[in-house]
Amino acid sequence: MNRIVQFFAKRPQVQERLTEQVRATIQFVAQTEDVAVYIDAQHFCVKSRGIEDQNSRTVTLSVGGVFAEDNSETRKEFLALARTA
Repeated sequence: MNRIVQFFAKRPQVQERLTEQVRATIQFVAQTEDVAVYIDAQHFCVKSRGIEDQNSRTVTLSVGGVFAEDNSETRKEFLALARTA
């Protein structure tokens, strides 16, 4: 997982695209559509430039398969776990 994230995160891009790329790669490698990726990140460019917000965080979510179903118990359980991590 770390290598997948590092591969895509090395180049400048928006977090939303990074989240999508990580999900698609895991889906391809695992050969399943049932993948959910939740990224909660601090952006050092926000911390050091502009408004210098030291507590700023950005959360993105990309889901596929069973996780894409709005009322799925699997999705609810995943989101509950992701928010407490």
